Amino acid sequence: MTIQQHTQNIKNLEFELLEQKMALIAERAYLQGVQDGQTKYNYEPVLTKEDLQKIFQASSSTINRLVLRKDFPKLTTMSGKYPRDEVFAWISRNSTDFGSNLLKFKRA
Repeated sequence: MTIQQHTQNIKNLEFELLEQKMALIAERAYLQGVQDGQTKYNYEPVLTKEDLQKIFQASSSTINRLVLRKDFPKLTTMSGKYPRDEVFAWISRNSTDFGSNLLKFKRA
């Protein structure tokens, strides 16, 4: 086999590896989208304290303390209402282990 043939074989293998990596990335993105659809986007765009209790799996007194934090997102025009996407973004920003059921928050 010539050097040119070896070089072409290496290029072909690199291309196949790239295709496999791209397929894996697409699969992971799809699975993340499905997971987001089943969790995050299963809720209305505006959350209630009851929704927060389900999301955080916490008691009403814990949720009451949480929503009093200055950095926790809330709608200023409606009492007791919270913007879904901002709440999930807040969780992501304040979580050291996002993706599991155990959320650890930084102190505000």
